[in-house]
Amino acid sequence: MFDPESTGGLSYSGASTTAQNPRPTTGSADRRDAATLNTLFASAADDRAALPVAKPVALASTGDVSGQPARPPAKDTVEPRGRAYLFRGVAGLIYSRGMDSLADRIRRTGVPASVQTYLTWRGAAEQAVADYRRDPAPIILIGHSMGGDSALALAERLNGENIPVSLLVTYDPSRIADDVPPNVERYINIFQSSNIMGGGNVVQGSRFHGHYASFNLKNHNEIIHINIEKAEQIQEQLANKIVQLSGTPTAAQGETVPLHLEVPSDAAIELWDSGLPIQAHAGDTLKSLAATYHVPLWSLAESNAVSVRAPLAEGQRVAIDVAQGPKGPEAVGLRLI
Repeated sequence: MFDPESTGGLSYSGASTTAQNPRPTTGSADRRDAATLNTLFASAADDRAALPVAKPVALASTGDVSGQPARPPAKDTVEPRGRAYLFRGVAGLIYSRGMDSLADRIRRTGVPASVQTYLTWRGAAEQAVADYRRDPAPIILIGHSMGGDSALALAERLNGENIPVSLLVTYDPSRIADDVPPNVERYINIFQSSNIMGGGNVVQGSRFHGHYASFNLKNHNEIIHINIEKAEQIQEQLANKIVQLSGTPTAAQGETVPLHLEVPSDAAIELWDSGLPIQAHAGDTLKSLAATYHVPLWSLAESNAVSVRAPLAEGQRVAIDVAQGPKGPEAVGLRLI
């Protein structure tokens, strides 16, 4: 596990003005920056490999998801609560500034958020332990590039203290990042398998039983390693999830199905939490289920060898892609299992 020495502490700041949500753009300057960062990233990865291994969001009514479409959002209000710890990657003051804007967005919800370099995760871990012992609020860990690796390392450190992590999010971590430890309740990986600097397809640890969702954005050419964390439509969804953490069940309810999705270039990037298995009825098809639940057909079709129009058998298991809300799972997508 990555275990660099801490070089600083935490500092929380207040709210800032609301930003608009344009789609991220990529120019030649970004590409040149990416090439420059390759050298820095490779050097940091080599340093890390030599280190010793450390030891130890709209709300919906739950209802019956087994055969009913999702209901319209309820008007419930959730009081935000928690603490967010964010980590930039290599040369983060230049290339990971999206962590700063995301932290501002989180602070506007009323949840305190700190931003640090990937090298300072160890000091952040000590602070997180002390904060949780004093006031056991939900813990949110988010990191970009090698900051994602640090967020995973911090989660493992908290696991050794028997402290849960409510939400762990990694933006394009490295290929040598740790697995997801068992104390993590919800894990989201947003990455591009085509990236040299990141591309980490992080897997669940052997004892992990929480919600898991991995989104491969390799088909979104407007996104690269050094702007993936700046995508404001993703930041807004993450902020909404954080707002709801204090009212969301802390453990997975019943069986969950990990999601591994490659988002098409023309599809919106929607952050689901995991899959919830249900049983299809005779005559159902992927196409009809997508229409019934008002979800994109691609999320079903890319994960199955079944034709989108082929009839499903009675009792055939299908997973509903869900986002966890204060009243339980909210159906927003489907995937056959």
